[in-house]
Amino acid sequence: MFTLEARPRADSPDFVEAGGAYVTCYQKPGFADDPMRRASEFIREQGWVVVAVEDEPVQVDRDEAPNADHFDQALVDDEVYVFNQWPVEDADDQTRH
Repeated sequence: MFTLEARPRADSPDFVEAGGAYVTCYQKPGFADDPMRRASEFIREQGWVVVAVEDEPVQVDRDEAPNADHFDQALVDDEVYVFNQWPVEDADDQTRH
């Protein structure tokens, strides 16, 4: 599990309303040789760009995960990405586009 900071690309449907997001990344252990690269690819496919690494990848147990449901879903689907967005007007010193 790890967290990346991202911003929507200008061609993203989220661009008008989202100033940015912290993306919590859950991946099943062994799913990707390079977890950060895989997460960055997924985020890019959603119309976003990674701008910073908030937390490096670490393996966590279910009881250590911020959300047990997301943890469980990653065990089923191999990966889960949760975009915790903030609106453009609330961006302040956070990512702006």
